[in-house]
Amino acid sequence: MIETGEEQRKIILQWTVFPLAESRAKSLIAILTPPLAMLAIYLMMQSWLWAGLGFLLLFSSEFPFFLRSSYTFDEQGITMKRGGVTIVRKWEQINSYYPDKNGVLLSPFAQPTWLENFRGIYLQFGRHREEVMQALDERLKLNGNTQGKEAT
Repeated sequence: MIETGEEQRKIILQWTVFPLAESRAKSLIAILTPPLAMLAIYLMMQSWLWAGLGFLLLFSSEFPFFLRSSYTFDEQGITMKRGGVTIVRKWEQINSYYPDKNGVLLSPFAQPTWLENFRGIYLQFGRHREEVMQALDERLKLNGNTQGKEAT
């Protein structure tokens, strides 16, 4: 029997976030906004082309809200799965992190830079803020390569 690295990984923390199911008010707004905007654009512009384009732009910006995200902290690093896409970051690749009220941005840069939003990975807390921050603090302090920063 061949053992892969996947089988030998020790999971530190695992959680799933599904924003659509967490808040009825936000879900209702997210579902109704694109079609209502499409209708408003059609009434103003009298063009289904512009109305459809407006719908597509709004829906595509909201799309992650409709997907379930799964996060795993293990000995190797962090894995995020959403909509058939898997993103993996090793602990050594994380040099700073910035928590906010909804999640935490893990950055490969030691100092703040505009590239963080493109090169980093954003983890949503869902209902697991304390557990995520505790596991993240413990793991990154073990590596000694990270400074945690609170959002202002």
